[in-house]
Parts: sequence; structure tokens; C-alpha cells
Amino acid sequence: MLTKLSGKARTRWLIVTIFAWFALVLWGLSYLLEQRLVWFDEKSQLLELGNNGELAQPLVTELVNKGFSVSGSVFHISSESCNCNWRSAGHTSSVKRQVTESGGRNYSIDIDQFSELKRFVPATPAIIMFNESSELIYLGPYADGAFCTAESSFVEALIPLVSMEEKAPEWINTVAKGCYCSV
Repeated sequence: MLTKLSGKARTRWLIVTIFAWFALVLWGLSYLLEQRLVWFDEKSQLLELGNNGELAQPLVTELVNKGFSVSGSVFHISSESCNCNWRSAGHTSSVKRQVTESGGRNYSIDIDQFSELKRFVPATPAIIMFNESSELIYLGPYADGAFCTAESSFVEALIPLVSMEEKAPEWINTVAKGCYCSV
């Protein structure tokens, strides 16, 4: 077919083909990325616990009963079967390093081994942060978006609060959309 077309027609056909291919690839990538984006608290269970005042103290009690110290601690919650782990692995490592550098403690928890925590954590990967006074600072995802990176992070600004004893604002993040796995 190309041999029968004139030079200008061949160039136009090639340009149209390249643009069509490029548009198809972009559409395919956006479809695949958007398909995996879900709400962190899809069933509003975390929102309901927070609104009823049944979140912070029962969560602290549960973690202490499991043998953890919550004072100045950050809990990195994951599920081994979650296919979103690879997307947030770099960000999680960075957060762990920053917590250690600021004097806090890190705990990594596979939620499948602590099923009682599923009541408090609707999806993974997630993070729970407490200050030195054992007050809840943050519960929710690390970030939002398709790749949950530091550029869309919720937690970096909160890390200095982990090593403080002063009253910190409590943030229960229920409205993030990204790559999360329901538990």
C-alpha cells in the first residue's frame, strides 16, 4: 500500500499512524493505572469508628495487648498478598529511615498475622503514627495516587511529631484514592 502512495500521502499516513498508536498506548496506560485506584476506606468503616470515638483508645489497647509499645512509634501495615506493595516500597523505606533519624520506633506488621487490626485498618499499605505520649497522630495510607510516592505523601510532615510529647492533632485519613488492597 505504501509503495502506491505519493510522498506527501505516505508522510501523512505515517504521521496519522504514529499519533493513533501513541494515543492508544496512552489510553491503555491510563486505563490500567486508573483501574487499580480505589478508596482507602471504601466501606467507611474507619470513618465510622472515628466519628463514634471508638478508634484511638481501642487501637492503642489492641497494639499494647499484642506486645507493642505505642509511645513514639510508627506502625507500617502491609499484607503479603497485596499487589500494591511494590509501588510504595521505596516510599515506605524512606519513611522508616526518617522515623529512625527523628528518634521514633518502627514496627512492620503483616495484617494477615494480626487479624484483630483489620477492624482499624481497612486497606494496605497503611501507616499508624503515635507521639511520645501514645496519642494517635495519623492513621491512613502513606500517600495517594497510582504510585503512592513521596510526591503525594501524607506522612513526611508528621514524622517530627512522633518524638514529641505535646498534644498533636489526630488525622484519620479516609478520603485517599490510590493503589490499596482491602483487608
